[in-house]
Amino acid sequence: MIILKLTKTNYSKVLRFATNSLKKGKTVVYPTDTSYGLAALISNKTAIAKLYKIKERGFNKPVHIFVASVSVAKKYVQWNSVAEKLAKKFLPGPLSMALPLKSKNKVLKKLAAGTGFLGLRIAKNNFALDLAKKAGPITATSANLASEKGGFDSYSSKDLLKQFSDRKYKPDIIIDAGKLKKVKPSTFIKLSTKGQGNQQEVDLEVLRAGPISEKQIFTTLK
Repeated sequence: MIILKLTKTNYSKVLRFATNSLKKGKTVVYPTDTSYGLAALISNKTAIAKLYKIKERGFNKPVHIFVASVSVAKKYVQWNSVAEKLAKKFLPGPLSMALPLKSKNKVLKKLAAGTGFLGLRIAKNNFALDLAKKAGPITATSANLASEKGGFDSYSSKDLLKQFSDRKYKPDIIIDAGKLKKVKPSTFIKLSTKGQGNQQEVDLEVLRAGPISEKQIFTTLK
């Protein structure tokens, strides 16, 4: 594993290195507004396969993607009015939304793990946002082992090394932005739709509680 300390003075250089590495099929650990995330380009099926090996996770479990903007998100999922309202209020921020997958891309179908839904994330972190802008959509899964393998959320390079240093498969590059503030993983909701146009109904389900409360979500939708 290559560990690069991220500072104000080397920001552009590190961002360029991480971007080029992703484009070459490498996996990169990057900071977010919650814990560290593990990135692979969603356009690289070999890198995605490696990511699952690193996390020691089965392909039956979905992996979210990180996009730089709502306009990019709309290319991959069936957007709706509820998603639009929540995005305007909470994104960028610690909110993940699963929406019906409209793309026929095979890699995205694999990341959806047969659910028909793709999880989206736009974190409020400059490096994460810039990385997604420069490299393109990346995976937004936490940089950890699967929970059944003893994995836990990583908030420092120490957490990352504790989980991966002795493993066969490990991230290629770690962007060390220092010790992150311990924030719970993003609030995760699922938005299912029925009907079309003005007749469309959206069903909202909170799949994981997080920094944005259920009350905040439903208050926004009033």
